[in-house]
Amino acid sequence: MPKKDIKIDAAQEVSEKSGYPIIVIYGYDPKDGMQHVTTFGKSKQDCLDACKCGNWLKKQLGWPPKMCNAKPKRTVLKGKK
Repeated sequence: MPKKDIKIDAAQEVSEKSGYPIIVIYGYDPKDGMQHVTTFGKSKQDCLDACKCGNWLKKQLGWPPKMCNAKPKRTVLKGKK
């Protein structure tokens, strides 16, 4: 089965079910070395903090520098400020 990106909606669902406003999900397949990081933050500041954490994680894992400078795609929870 081909791997797909972990959607932000999945991280948002974890946030809503767990009560944590900041979520960072790391996916890894040891068979082929594929990795993926998805972040979610409930508020604008939470989004920025989650993104910083995701970038830090990628740096620690040795990702190329150009992939360690992601910016949040969303800054608010759907329908809420």
